[in-house]
Amino acid sequence: MARSRFAFCSILLILAVVSGTALSVGAAAPARVDTLMLTSNYWELYPRRADIALRTFKQLTDVPGVLLVLRTDVKDFSHYLYTVRRDTLPAEATQVNRDGEIAVRFEDREEARAQRIYTDIQVVSASGEESKPYTVEIGYYPKELYAAGGQTSPSWLVVQNTDLLLAGSSVDDYVMLEPTDKDRVYAQKRWGALVKDLKTDYEKSQAIARDLIRILRPRAGVPSDQMLNASGYEQLARAEKGIDHVWCSNYADIFTQACVSLGIPVRSINMQYFWSSVGDTHFEIAEGHRTTEIFDAGLNRWVWIDLTFGIQGAFYEGQDPLNMAELVRALNDGSRINALKVVAFDHEKGVETTVPVLESSQKKALLNYFRQDQQYRYTRKASADTEAPSGVVP
Repeated sequence: MARSRFAFCSILLILAVVSGTALSVGAAAPARVDTLMLTSNYWELYPRRADIALRTFKQLTDVPGVLLVLRTDVKDFSHYLYTVRRDTLPAEATQVNRDGEIAVRFEDREEARAQRIYTDIQVVSASGEESKPYTVEIGYYPKELYAAGGQTSPSWLVVQNTDLLLAGSSVDDYVMLEPTDKDRVYAQKRWGALVKDLKTDYEKSQAIARDLIRILRPRAGVPSDQMLNASGYEQLARAEKGIDHVWCSNYADIFTQACVSLGIPVRSINMQYFWSSVGDTHFEIAEGHRTTEIFDAGLNRWVWIDLTFGIQGAFYEGQDPLNMAELVRALNDGSRINALKVVAFDHEKGVETTVPVLESSQKKALLNYFRQDQQYRYTRKASADTEAPSGVVP
């Protein structure tokens, strides 16, 4: 009987919706609806090396079309080569471009017909070496096309397909320290033999990290004000002489200068959720910390390393080491943390071990600092292009 009544009520509700009438008896007020956007600036924070990348798009104002703004990580860049193909017509003559701005222009025919343009792009080095071709396919759907179907709509330009990354920033934008010749000589003399037989940037940075952890861990403590504005090497010297102490920011500064002096990109990420201040007392709801990521050229990805905790990386079995954003996700996801492992270095025994993070001696510290309600601050050079959208779904 209950099922029959439910079915009868359901039929009434359906009829009411179809007929456009509202049921007053027992009808609930319509729920308020909020639209939430899944957005992320992940790809801006984690750029990769690329032969060619799309820095941004700029819509043209004189004709329907888009300006492609390109960038390249080719060190000895000479120029771009590009070819335009319109609809099913043969490709046009190849053109040379040096400023990285290529206009894709459609004909404003006022016809109820879609148009399609394929732009094939290559980058050429000073030595004449050419990259593989990359394609941006853009469609133009004029308002007349929609009107022919009885729909009122603006005209639309649509990126139908591309194998180019949309990346307004580059790896080098996040590397804040430019080593001097003196820095490079010092690093080569101190760590050159240690890393010369290692193949990857990750392996080299791990070796440097182990050496620094062994030296600096006995000097852990509150550093003096003299350490604040000192270079990484100056901080290292003060600690080695026993006249100062180190904590997370010092580990990060010293490690960064050592690695970049040997050609390994490194960046620091500051963490702290400052909430309020009363008088000379500050209140934070997530404790301050500074951590580091290196960029491995072979993996073409950022990799998290934290000397403060003696950790040389984190990963899932059989996968590449994680960056910090992936680490935060894993530590705060009950279905992921169980499979997460860390590479830990014991400075007293000089032994490196791989253990599940939940069995690590640093488990409590990691869960405390890398929290869901923590704030993470990346630093990028002010000259970096910021026109690319930050809302990109990862």
